[in-house]
Amino acid sequence: MEESYYKKQLTEENAEEYKKCVDLLERGEIKKASKRLKKFLQKKSNFFPALNKMAVIHIYQKDFNQAEKLLNKILNQDPDYAPAITNLGSIAREKGDLEKAKKLYKKAIKVNEDYGPAYNNLGVIYREEGNYSESVKYLKKARKKGSFSYKLSEDKPFYKNRGCLFVVFLAVVLITVLYFILT
Repeated sequence: MEESYYKKQLTEENAEEYKKCVDLLERGEIKKASKRLKKFLQKKSNFFPALNKMAVIHIYQKDFNQAEKLLNKILNQDPDYAPAITNLGSIAREKGDLEKAKKLYKKAIKVNEDYGPAYNNLGVIYREEGNYSESVKYLKKARKKGSFSYKLSEDKPFYKNRGCLFVVFLAVVLITVLYFILT
């Protein structure tokens, strides 16, 4: 099943709490995300997307055994859950078993041909192996399918983010200074 299937089963309150967990993880706040996910999983212990995100945290922490336990728990009940299959592939890749990783990424694509991260990860492996034609093929598919979880929000354009404005400001200053130095 796809993550959206599981999310539909949450109450509005639980859906909001899960979204906060994911937001923390996407911002790289691993400790806060872990703490919040553990609390969430006390209420919803078999919510596969949250178990999968917890496995991702364990992968970041190089605790592959714990990550594999969580992912296998998911796959024992839903063998077609592409994010869990993909994350098992990421563990194999981290351990240096690129053939196993490729096999798992291809399996994830087979069960959910719209799951972009599996295409992305497969493309990265092919690039690392020097197989650029396959790499480009899979990376293009990843881009088309959407391999990134971060999306620009229409109600929060990037130019309202002070960090982005600062970078733009520095670029303008640098270009102006270079113009005067070179002329």
